[in-house]
Amino acid sequence: QRYAESMSSTPGNTEEDWNIFQVLIDSAESDRMTSEESNVHEMATTLRSELAALQYKRDRLLNELQETKGLLRTRDQRALELQVETEQLKEQAARQNAIIASLRSRIQELEEKERHLVSTQSRNEMALQTLQRESRYQEERAKELDRKVSRLELECHNEEQNKECARKTMHDFVRRLGSTLGSDVPDAAAGEPLIMKTHDLMQENSRLRTKTCALTENLSSVEIELRSCRELLDRALSEKEHLQRQCTTHQMEIDKLKQEKEHLEMQARVTERDLGDLREKLAFCNRSLGSATGDIAAHEATICTLKDDLKQKDEKSQRLQNEHRHLLESLAISLSTPAHFVESQESCIKERIRDLLHDVKEKCMQVETYREKIACLNQQLNRQNETQEQINDRIRNLEEEKCHIESRLHKTESELSACELANENLKRDKTIFVAFLDRLAKSLNMEEISKEVGLDLQSESLLCRAEQLSRLESDKLIDKLPIVILTVIIIPVLIPSPANVSP
Repeated sequence: QRYAESMSSTPGNTEEDWNIFQVLIDSAESDRMTSEESNVHEMATTLRSELAALQYKRDRLLNELQETKGLLRTRDQRALELQVETEQLKEQAARQNAIIASLRSRIQELEEKERHLVSTQSRNEMALQTLQRESRYQEERAKELDRKVSRLELECHNEEQNKECARKTMHDFVRRLGSTLGSDVPDAAAGEPLIMKTHDLMQENSRLRTKTCALTENLSSVEIELRSCRELLDRALSEKEHLQRQCTTHQMEIDKLKQEKEHLEMQARVTERDLGDLREKLAFCNRSLGSATGDIAAHEATICTLKDDLKQKDEKSQRLQNEHRHLLESLAISLSTPAHFVESQESCIKERIRDLLHDVKEKCMQVETYREKIACLNQQLNRQNETQEQINDRIRNLEEEKCHIESRLHKTESELSACELANENLKRDKTIFVAFLDRLAKSLNMEEISKEVGLDLQSESLLCRAEQLSRLESDKLIDKLPIVILTVIIIPVLIPSPANVSP
């Protein structure tokens, strides 16, 4: 428009001037036909003036051509700058696409790691539940064993007391019986079996004492092992509580990581949408630049034709200005958004392109921050993997301790079974002794008295009865009767055979 106004405002280039020029030419031709000789001087002056005007117009048009060439060069430079900027934007878009692809792959890896952590956590929870059930079972088993040990201790103590009382009473009974019966024996050879039997009985009692001492020592060792088992169970329970606390902390960290991952996914989707918009804008800019390059080529062709026809040059220059304005308007429309309107001016378009470049730089900065966050997340995942390995090591140690405790429990069970066997043997010996006393009381006709009195008084009453019988003996047959009773009834019952003795 400024160019058209300058062309119209210059002197000698208006329509009136052209009309005057045409009228002068027509008048000159008519006058030349009528009065050629009289008007030669006037025609020469007019032609000189017109020639000067045409030379001035030619110089002015040459200057205008140079100005248009300069404008076209500046437009070419601007188009090249826009092409360079579009190439840079394409490169940045490709970089951002690569970064987004790497971020997506990284997010997939993080999701896989998270699934792996969730599966390992579920396995650890199942292992902890099994360990808890086993620990409860072991606690109940230990309590039951404690009750059995206490019951067996009481029974062993009672049996030891009964055994001591029975041994004392039996020893006194045998001594007194031997003293009462041996005084009236005529030969010493008849008392030798009784002495040998009593000697064997003493040895058997000493062996039983050693066995009871060994049993008491075994019971004390079993008590010590049970205390150690209780301590180990307490430690296992404390470690189990510690592992549960660690599992809760890991669960909280995993929830935080999930939230951060969702936030990163939202930001990645937003950046993808922005990049899609930028790609569309770049494609539109490329199309507009292609059309602009075609228009510039057309402008160059029109510049070549301007030397022959000035009117066509003006029209084409106006068309170029209109197309340039339309190009600016199309660029402004393509670069404008609903929130930000861009005017169809070069400065506004450049500012908008700078803003887009600044937005791209900000997106790059956001991508860098995302990378840093991903590195931090990787470090946290590595730390969680290390803690998970430590937990697995502790679980293996607990399983080894559990196996060791089970072996000890099996050992204690075997020892308790041995104690029960010894206790049964002692009970059997007691029943044999009671049966012997009953048979002796029956042979001495003291069943009713022995039923009414206890075990100690029964032995005393039997001794008194034997003394009474020894005093009342009148002949040798009656004198030999107690020896026969001792040899036939008392000794086989009192001293069991080696086959009946428990190992």
